[in-house]
Amino acid sequence: MTLSASDAEKDSILESFIAFARGNQEVRDEIKAALNQDQVIDIATSHGYAFDSLTILRRWSKHTDFSKDTWMGWFSD
Repeated sequence: MTLSASDAEKDSILESFIAFARGNQEVRDEIKAALNQDQVIDIATSHGYAFDSLTILRRWSKHTDFSKDTWMGWFSD
C-alpha cells in the first residue's frame, strides 16, 4: 500500500485480509491473541495486507458480530 491509497482501496485490502483470515486458522489464532488494533494491523501487514486504524474503524460495524469478543466477531467460529 502506498501513502496515496484511497479509502476505498484500504477498505478493499481489509476485506481481503478478513477473507484470508477466515480461511486460515493460524492467522485467526494470531488475531485472537492480539491485544489491540495495532497488533491486528501488524499481523495483516506481515501477511501482505496494509491498512490503517481508520480503515478498521470505518469498516468495523459491517464485519463485527457484537455478540462475540473483539476481532473474533469478524469470523464465524
